[in-house]
Amino acid sequence: MPLTLDQADKIVDAACQKAAELGIRVGTSVVDPGGHLIAFKRMDGSGVIVADMSQWKAFTSLAFGGADTLTLKQRIGSMPFFAAGPEITGGRVVMLGGGVPVRQGQELLGAVGVGGGTEEQDDECARAGITAALG
Repeated sequence: MPLTLDQADKIVDAACQKAAELGIRVGTSVVDPGGHLIAFKRMDGSGVIVADMSQWKAFTSLAFGGADTLTLKQRIGSMPFFAAGPEITGGRVVMLGGGVPVRQGQELLGAVGVGGGTEEQDDECARAGITAALG
């Protein structure tokens, strides 16, 4: 079963709270297993690109079988095909950290994407959101 709207709202709120603690401004997207947007929140003062970037990061996590994008980038980001991912997929695949799958046991419920900080900060915010919603 995919994430509920209530769970997705908790994720975006907690991710933004973590970002505020880190002193950054982010956009956070939560998508279902098909990559469709469930919830989005953009912090005041964050960049315009964070809306698209956060969705792309979440989609990329799903497109690669539920891998987090920070690890994915480290493993395959330098391969020519993946470096061209945004052009090939109309911008939906990006090799940047901040996309994290949401799982309950082995079931993939969706993914979270965060954009606006460093890749490591974005990843940390996404994980904080997931923990707040699902424990």
